[in-house]
Amino acid sequence: MLPLGSCRGKGCVPSHSARVTTTCPPVIPAWPVILKAHPVPDPSDSPQVSPLALPADLARGLAQKHIPGLDGIRAIAVSLVLLFHAGLPVPGGTGVLLFFVLSGFLITWLLLKEANSTGAISLRSFYVRRTLRILPAFYIYAAVLLTLFWLRSRPVNVPQLVAALLYVNNYYQGLHGDPNTGFSHTWSLAVEEQFYLLWPFLFLFLRRNPARMARFLSFAIILVWIYRLVLIYGFHVNQGYIYEAFDTRADSLMIGCLLAVLTHAGLAGKMFHVICSARWMLPLTLFLLVLSAAAERAFGVDYRDTIGFALNGVLAFLLIVQVICVPASPLNWAPVRYIGSISYAMYLWQQLLLDVTGKALTTVFPGIPPALRILLEFASVIAAASASWFCVEKPILSLRKRFGLISAA
Repeated sequence: MLPLGSCRGKGCVPSHSARVTTTCPPVIPAWPVILKAHPVPDPSDSPQVSPLALPADLARGLAQKHIPGLDGIRAIAVSLVLLFHAGLPVPGGTGVLLFFVLSGFLITWLLLKEANSTGAISLRSFYVRRTLRILPAFYIYAAVLLTLFWLRSRPVNVPQLVAALLYVNNYYQGLHGDPNTGFSHTWSLAVEEQFYLLWPFLFLFLRRNPARMARFLSFAIILVWIYRLVLIYGFHVNQGYIYEAFDTRADSLMIGCLLAVLTHAGLAGKMFHVICSARWMLPLTLFLLVLSAAAERAFGVDYRDTIGFALNGVLAFLLIVQVICVPASPLNWAPVRYIGSISYAMYLWQQLLLDVTGKALTTVFPGIPPALRILLEFASVIAAASASWFCVEKPILSLRKRFGLISAA
């Protein structure tokens, strides 16, 4: 859901990805499982991970009811977005990329789990889950924002509004520019929605052979890297399009998909043993992400659009694996997990509340210290996101459970 240093709408989106729930013991046969006629699915079947092929810590983490650390990664991602939009020199765009990779991983993991436990994929259930998870919270935000526009007699950019409501604002802004409104951040929501529309069909075609799926994803990721370079240097496409279009950002989502396939099928075990071989490798990955952010700050879009997107996607791949392997990290502290659980709503409301709260504070308290202002802005976003979680999203989650749609992302 734009380049650093640009307007407020260009640096963010939470992943509205699901919590993965499992209840089975960690010793499980590797996927794929060939199901005979009339299988009897176990609704509580856990993701099929081969603990023999993967490092023990990674297999143990993947087999847990709630995969450790993933809410912590969401918390980091949404915090980067908020701090960037609050005016701090942090890599907000890296937060977006983390959400994309995490979303690709979790959506694919859930599809693999469903295929393994039932022998089929229900596209109807998938899209009902997506609709219930994403649309209500967003349309409530949109209704509040439009009401404020009306009360304050502010004009509405109708083409951008329509594009946002239809989840194509990434292409509208990529082609026409970002008018910097309360809907500017919906470009990244559109990227994820377009992924949800396309990937399940490709998954159905490839799911019988996990090795083939992994090869397809690897080839597609490299193809997007080459395609992006051709657009930049061959056709001189503007950086706004490069940043926001689905066809130029799909590699981040597919990197997450590839991670899910490799871990679920127990492929590339040696690689995962290296990634998880030492505790210092997690700090190293974080350091490399910071170094990449510094390079982006120094060299701008010339680095970000060519090297940064590709390198940061690979580093996000490593980060997810290493965080799962270290369940005792601060990313699993309860306050951090809570921020991760409401990250979608935080992403939605930050576009409005950072601006409104900041202006109100500087008007009432002209000499307010910047650190205190940012802290209070952050608190206002958490308050609104919590209201959205408890009043909108959580009741809908209960509705999903009632109708057997509990694996929603």
